[in-house]
Parts: sequence; C-alpha cells; structure tokens
Amino acid sequence: MAICAGVALLAGGLAGCASAPSSTPSEILDERTGATITAVDKPLVFARDRSERAANLRDYVTVATASVNRGGKRELVLVAYIWSTLDARYEPALADADALVLVADDRRIRLSANGKTPHELGIDNALDVPVGQSVKPLVFPTDLATLRFVAAARSLQIQTRVADAAVTYDLWEDQRPALDRFVRFLDGER
Repeated sequence: MAICAGVALLAGGLAGCASAPSSTPSEILDERTGATITAVDKPLVFARDRSERAANLRDYVTVATASVNRGGKRELVLVAYIWSTLDARYEPALADADALVLVADDRRIRLSANGKTPHELGIDNALDVPVGQSVKPLVFPTDLATLRFVAAARSLQIQTRVADAAVTYDLWEDQRPALDRFVRFLDGER
C-alpha cells in the first residue's frame, strides 16, 4: 500500500513537471488586431530605493520585449512601465516620460517612445503589466542587434530624469536569459 502511494506521488510530481510553464517566448495571434505577437516570457525589472520615504519602498521600471508581425511586417518593441510602491503623492514625476536610457555595460542606448500605444501596434492584450498597478505603457522601437547586445551585457541599468535630477534604476529581476531565449527564437533557433 505504501509503495502504491509513493508511486502515485511520484506520478503526480512528474505530471506537475510536464505541465510546468514553458520557458520559451509566447506566440499568439491577436484576433482583434490580426497581429502575431511574440513576447519574452519574463520581463526585465529595474528598481531604485526610496527608503528616504519609508523602509522597503522602491520605484520600478518593468521592460518587456515583443515582436509584432502584421502581414509579414515585423516591429520589435520594448514596452516599459514605470511604477512605484509609494503613495501616489510620491510617485516619480519624470522630466521626459517618453525617454529612457538603457545602460548596457559601457553603452548608453537612448530609448525614445514612438508615440504609439501597444494597441496601435497590434498588441491588444496587456503585456506584463505590473500586478495591481494602473500604469501607462511606454512603447520604444528597437532592433534585434540591440536586444542581442542587451541580453549579453554584463551589467544593466535604466536612467531617466526626475525633475532636474538624474535617476538610476538598478537591475532588480535579472531576466537576461529570457531575453536571450527570445532573441534566439526570433533568429530561428526553435
């Protein structure tokens, strides 16, 4: 009887492994827009400490990567969300909300929003929106060579301006392996 219970537990455990979430980019057809969306399975998350207000409070930048294919025309984008665990009165007021600088090793990559919303690009469903946050997505066009460089970089930071001061967000959740899988997927390594 104990052997049967052990075998059942083992079988249940193996079934759980088989249904574990995939670590490959997700690829969906958005039925509303007709676009095929390929998205990184885990976004990069950057943070800056705000302990001057209270312990363990931070501002964050979440950066998801997606490829939008509409009728054979592919656009690569970074979708960023800037959010905070602070009271709304203390959320970051960016001097230029449409621009960020991604620092990858010694290279400064200026990201300028293209003015499009995710929906205008063909992304009708939210892409890695931080849970419990009401944030506006910023869409930054990019290219495969830049994504490849970022995925291989030894260090990453996001910089922006808040009021008249430069602000740096350090890498909080390192998902460069997920970005590397995304790049290899787009390169045809499936």
